Amino acid sequence: MAAYVIATETFRPLVLAQAKARKIEPKLIIVKHPIGGLNAEELAERIATASNGLIAAIGT
Repeated sequence: MAAYVIATETFRPLVLAQAKARKIEPKLIIVKHPIGGLNAEELAERIATASNGLIAAIGT
């Protein structure tokens, strides 16, 4: 079973640093920052990006 991390562009360096410190290779799906405070259209775009990234990652 694989686990994926969905993070915004801003937090990508932090996720990678933590993964490196723990000697793991994270499976990342990156979306635009921010996620909070968005209107419905902006949030729908973030959700679509994350969904498409996950679908591509799992190959279905």
